[in-house]
Amino acid sequence: MIDFSSKDTMTGKDRLMALVAGQAIDRVPFNPFSLGLSARLYGVDRGEFYRNPELAFEAGMHLMKQFPWMSFRPAYSWADRGAWEFGGAIRWPDGGRYSAPFSPEPVITELHELDSLADPDPETAGMNPLQARFNSLSRDRGLPASLPGGTPSTISSAIVGKPNFLKWMIKYPEAVHKLQRKVTDFMIRTAELTIKKHGGPNCGVMCAVPMESNQLISANLFESMCKPYIKELMDYYISEGVKNVMVHLCGDHTANLPLWADIPIPRRSVFSIGHEMDLDKTGEVLGQDFVLAGNLDSGTLQVGSAEQVKEEVMRCLESGMKHPGGFVLMPSCEIPPEMPLENIGVIAEALFEHGYYSSNR
Repeated sequence: MIDFSSKDTMTGKDRLMALVAGQAIDRVPFNPFSLGLSARLYGVDRGEFYRNPELAFEAGMHLMKQFPWMSFRPAYSWADRGAWEFGGAIRWPDGGRYSAPFSPEPVITELHELDSLADPDPETAGMNPLQARFNSLSRDRGLPASLPGGTPSTISSAIVGKPNFLKWMIKYPEAVHKLQRKVTDFMIRTAELTIKKHGGPNCGVMCAVPMESNQLISANLFESMCKPYIKELMDYYISEGVKNVMVHLCGDHTANLPLWADIPIPRRSVFSIGHEMDLDKTGEVLGQDFVLAGNLDSGTLQVGSAEQVKEEVMRCLESGMKHPGGFVLMPSCEIPPEMPLENIGVIAEALFEHGYYSSNR
């Protein structure tokens, strides 16, 4: 591994803090968005990593120490949430069979079942107790506690199944609103517990937005069926003093971007985008008030040659570094757990060759 330490003038943590504050930084930060890869590098099974938040935290700390040039803190979550919390099953990624936990089937599949869908206890439901344990470890190290990630649509689609959710949005919008209301209330009750324990200013939220992608729904459906509930959550978080926000637009959200203008996202929050979106065009919409992040193609990181990975990093840097609000180099989604480890070195080499600002911004 090349020794890059002589070129850096800031630590990973200080660099990211300065960027969010709108201050000058030496180079582009790199956030690996690492979960399963952290488990792999720590030498533990992914199933154990996700079942044991204490182990997940240790694995995250190990990654920080192993790669101090990254801007990263221990993370704990997974994308396919909702069914377990509302009484369904969960399948763990033991033995590397899957990338992350997931729900093998929906909780309900018929409209009439909505009336009997129970309101979960936020203290005991699904991953909530595991997240609470991880949050305590984070706060003990001076790191933010995590509020419920994702959006109500993410959880709703897991409860009824993604095909049903998309179909019901068109055929039975009143039923979807009823479900979204129930889910939003659950997320707020969960957040209230976390904020009561740790305080709003000590909490952060990773608002991943997969089901609202324009590859799945139109901007009109996003505005009428999804946005009101995202806005309600963000209104609540902001009212409690939450300032640490990242919005992860998973997939293509280009048509939805203007509709985020009146959602109360704190200034200098980070918008992370998938490889399906254009960095230049997204940056133009966001403007200098928000930090842009992305959008390394995870497929290239997984199966691309060293040359292809380097070209992908350079593509992101060429566009992202022009964004007046600042830029974080990140994968489109979670960095692939089984990515060839030598590609970490390729990312670092390209970043340190091309990611420095000619004058600190």
